[in-house]
Amino acid sequence: MKAYLLRKAGKPGVLAIRDISEPVAGKEQVKIKIRLIGINYAEILARKGQYGWAPKKPYVPGMEGVGEIVEVGENVSHHQVGDEVIFGGQYGSYAEYITVPGYMAFPVLPHLSGEENAAYLVNFMTAWVSLFKLGHLHAGEKVLIQAAAGGVGTAAVQMAKKLGCTVCGTAGSDDKLELLRRLEVDLPINYRKEDFASGVREAYGGVDVALEVVGGEVFRQSFDLLLPFGRLVVAGYASIPFKKWNPFTWWPTYKNAPRAGMMKMAKKSVSVGATHIGYLTQNRQVVSDNWTELKQFVEQHQIKPVVGKTFDFHELQKAHAWIESRTSVGQ
Repeated sequence: MKAYLLRKAGKPGVLAIRDISEPVAGKEQVKIKIRLIGINYAEILARKGQYGWAPKKPYVPGMEGVGEIVEVGENVSHHQVGDEVIFGGQYGSYAEYITVPGYMAFPVLPHLSGEENAAYLVNFMTAWVSLFKLGHLHAGEKVLIQAAAGGVGTAAVQMAKKLGCTVCGTAGSDDKLELLRRLEVDLPINYRKEDFASGVREAYGGVDVALEVVGGEVFRQSFDLLLPFGRLVVAGYASIPFKKWNPFTWWPTYKNAPRAGMMKMAKKSVSVGATHIGYLTQNRQVVSDNWTELKQFVEQHQIKPVVGKTFDFHELQKAHAWIESRTSVGQ
C-alpha cells in the first residue's frame, strides 16, 4: 500500500510516499480503508522530532481519519465489514489502510460532512476533556481560550458558547479574529497587537477557566488571570523548542515549561491541570465514556469542526507547510 514513512526528523520535505506492507487486523483490531485524514499540530511537532508521544522511527505518522472497515478481528463484536467509522490512534493514518483497536473506531456523526468527521476526534476530545473533565466548566462562567482559531481552540470556543459562557479568545491575525467573531467569541484579541492579559482584565477582571496550549509567558499570564476557584488546563505546549539532539534547547524547554507551585495556587485558591488525550486511549472505559458524553453534547448543539483547508493525499507536504505557517485556522 501507499503510505508516508517518516524516517528522520526535518522539514515537510522529509515526508515521502513509500510502498509498504498492508496491515492485518489482530484479534482485538479492525482494519480500515482510509478515505479522509485529519492533520493535527502534534503531527507537525512529531515530524520535527519535538513530540514525546511519537513512536520510534521509522513509522507512518497520522492520528485520525475516516474510512470503511474492511476486516474485523475475531474478538471484536461491535463492528462489521462495511461500517463507516471515525478512528484514532498514536500513528498510522497517513496511509491507504490502518489497523486500530476496535474501541478506537466510532460511528461517523451524521450531521457532519466527511471532512468534518475526519477533523473531529482529536481536537474535540481534547477540548472536551480540557473544559469539562478537568476545567469543570459551568454555564455563565468566563473562559479564556488561547490559540482560539486553531483546531482545539475552535472546538473549545463552540462548546463554551453553547454552554452559555462568556468567551475570550486569542489569535495572531485579523483574519483569525474575524473567524472568532463568526464563532461569537465575546472578546477576540489579536495577541500580536495588544496585551491579551490587560484586555481580559479590563473587560472582565479575570476568568474562571483558561485553556492553555502555548507555554512560557502565555501560561504565566493566563495563570495570573484566574479568579478565585479558577481552573487552568494545559492541553499543549506549542512554543516548545526541545530537540533531543540539541543540548542548547534543553534549558529553554525546562525554563518555559508550564508549571505552578502549590503555594502560589493556594494563595489564589486556584487549580492547574493538564491533559494529553493520547495517554487516555490506553483505557477503554475512559475512551468509551468520554466519546459518549462528547457525542451527545455535540449532536445536541449541532457543533461542527472548522475545516480550514483540504489537500489531496499526495499534497501532504503542502498541508504540513500550511499548518506550520501559522496562517491556518481550524484543522
